[in-house]
Formats: sequence, C-alpha cells, structure tokens
Amino acid sequence: MPDIRNHISGLMRRVRLRGQLPSSAVIVAQAFDQLGYLPGSIGPDQVIARFDELLRGAWEQTLRVLEEYEERSYVEGIPRELADEYPDHFREAEEIATSQGFRAGVMRLFSLWYPLLRQCFLSISQSRKQRGGKDFELQIERLLALAEVPFQPQESRYRTDLILPNAEVHRRNRNISAVVSVKRTLRERWAEVAEELFNLRSPNVFLFTADENVTQTHVRRICGDYNIYLVVWETLKRARFPGEALVLGYTEWATRRLSVLRQNW
Repeated sequence: MPDIRNHISGLMRRVRLRGQLPSSAVIVAQAFDQLGYLPGSIGPDQVIARFDELLRGAWEQTLRVLEEYEERSYVEGIPRELADEYPDHFREAEEIATSQGFRAGVMRLFSLWYPLLRQCFLSISQSRKQRGGKDFELQIERLLALAEVPFQPQESRYRTDLILPNAEVHRRNRNISAVVSVKRTLRERWAEVAEELFNLRSPNVFLFTADENVTQTHVRRICGDYNIYLVVWETLKRARFPGEALVLGYTEWATRRLSVLRQNW
C-alpha cells in the first residue's frame, strides 16, 4: 500500500500540473471577482458591517470555483494518467470485452483500478484540506484589504498568521494590536496552536475558524484556559454560544473588537 500511495501521489501531481489547477491565490481572487467583492463595488464600512456574510459567501464561492477547476483537471487527467501508467490493465480489459462483452471489460478494468482510484480520491481529499486552510486565510486577508484594515502576514512557521496593524506596533504596544491565527478546522492539534498563542502574552489574540463543529470543550480550553478569543460563524455563535463573552461572530469581531483597536492605530 505505501508503494501505491507514493506512486499515486506522483501521478496526481502530474494531473494537477497538466490540468493547470491554479494556486489558492488565483482561485480566491476569481471567487471575489465573481461575487463582486471589489474596490469600488463595496465600501470599507460595508465590509465591516457585513463581515460574516461576505466571508461566508467567499468561503462557499471559492469551493465552487475550485470544484470547477478540479472537474476539468481530474475527469480527463486521472483516466489518462492511469491508462499511460498501466497499459496492461487496458489490454486485459479489451481482451475480456472482445470475448465476453463490453460490460465485462469495464467491470474488469474497474476492479483493477479500484485501489488506484481510491488513492486518487484520497489525494483529492487531502489536497482540499491543505488548500482549505490557505484559502480561508486568503479570504480573510482580502476582506481586510477591502475594509482598508492594515495587517501584516507572518511566516508560515509561526502559529500566528496575521498581526494587525503590523509587527512594529505589536512590539511597541501589545494592548492596541491584534494577533490572528486562522484555522479551517479545530482538530487534535489545536491545543498546540493555543499554547503558542498564549505564550505571546498578548491581550488581543483571536483564533479564526470555519469549523461548524466547535464544542463546549473547545470553548472551555481555548477561551477559558488560554484566554484567547474564538471567532466563529455568526449562526454558530447565536445557536451554541450566545453567553460566551470570548466567543465572537465574525461581524461582532469586526464591528466591536476590531473597531475599538483601530482607534489607536
């Protein structure tokens, strides 16, 4: 199985390369263009007032754009690469189709390809997860830019993704700056993220997530133990955490917490 995984990993890289599957930055930019989230089309105050709505729209549209590119890349690319890599499979299926009929040939080809296709689909799923985090971060960055909110992206080796307005202000006065970490989901390793963010000793640390499965345990640990603001979809905030002061909806974060901090920049 490891040999199949490694082989299919290389095969899928070729599929994505030949299919010209764009980078996260290109796909997010196209999603924003299609939604009309552009300077001049939507003002900074509108972005702040509708931050949750706009972010949700960008999140969903980015996935649609990605799916369109994936379909063009994978529908032809995966069979072509498998046919090139495993010509014996095709010959065997053709022989069976000639002697036993087309259906029998297709059934045989699928049985030969099933473990390969399974790894292809797992590769697609893993690629989506990896892209999803970067896509979400880029969506937030583009909305902040539309809102004319200054921010400084951080190097990928750090748990911190963004510092608002910039690292210099943060070094000078942590009370007026904000530290933002963006996580598509809260998985097993969220505690490592929270620990590192807590060690920054900043009063304004925000963990952004698109996760719909945030639990009371997450809130108790992230907000209670580490004193970190958890920022979630507004619908999730209202439905599950209306009384949690350190759990914020995205628009609530933008209109209340961010607006207060910006007064000192």
